[in-house]
Amino acid sequence: MRRLWPALLLVAGCSGGPDVAPRGIVSNNPCIDAILAQVAPEEIAAVSSWSHDPESASAPLDWARARPALGVTAEEIIAAKPRLLLTGNLASSGTNAALAKAGVPMKTFGVPATVADSIAQVQAVATAVGQPRAGQRLAADIAAAAKPASGPPKRSAIIWQTGGFVAGKGTLQDELLARAGFINASGRYGLQQWDVLPLETLVRRPPDIIFMPTTATGDDARALAARQRILRHLEGRTRIVSFPDKLLFCGGPTIIEAMRVLRSAA
Repeated sequence: MRRLWPALLLVAGCSGGPDVAPRGIVSNNPCIDAILAQVAPEEIAAVSSWSHDPESASAPLDWARARPALGVTAEEIIAAKPRLLLTGNLASSGTNAALAKAGVPMKTFGVPATVADSIAQVQAVATAVGQPRAGQRLAADIAAAAKPASGPPKRSAIIWQTGGFVAGKGTLQDELLARAGFINASGRYGLQQWDVLPLETLVRRPPDIIFMPTTATGDDARALAARQRILRHLEGRTRIVSFPDKLLFCGGPTIIEAMRVLRSAA
């Protein structure tokens, strides 16, 4: 999970047969869950299975775990008999078509690539569940959190994922860096939108700040420890700021926390 870029979250999920109250509003998309937790917290009958995992959840964990977890298989969604399903428009092959054929009421949403896209998606999700005013309030909070910094950017930075991926030009994270007052250093390494940055390349020409996870588990913990040992050689030249991978997975309300972390280092 932590090695995947945000778009892959829209095709992932787990089957299982959760005990969902019929005729409720359900979501099987963790990014939509995060919006619903803010705009319609009491009206949601089931959430994405990813939202039950503390390392991948973008919605508040206690709120999500108080609801059954729903995957992306057509069988379990049809069995849940939802009044409305909110899902990704890149759901696993054929699933959305099967759901439409079965008559499941459904709204699909893509991956927001910009702050403006994220704000529009928040309002669309809130409207779909009958809470347009709550959507407007959340949209205003996101716009305020992502207000561009005054003056030209002065320091370079990268957002570096556990698996080695760096957010490059054309990503939402690139826009957030700019709005927080940073130059995204990914371009100096010749990286694409989401690309792997070799450690030796970084050490030869480090940015001023590296936003990256500072804790991990399992194999990721061993890889992170090795990375941190090498990065100690950059002390005094580069600042390491804790930036959990899950801040990369979604736009929407996640932008508020991501911008708080980025601005704390500006």
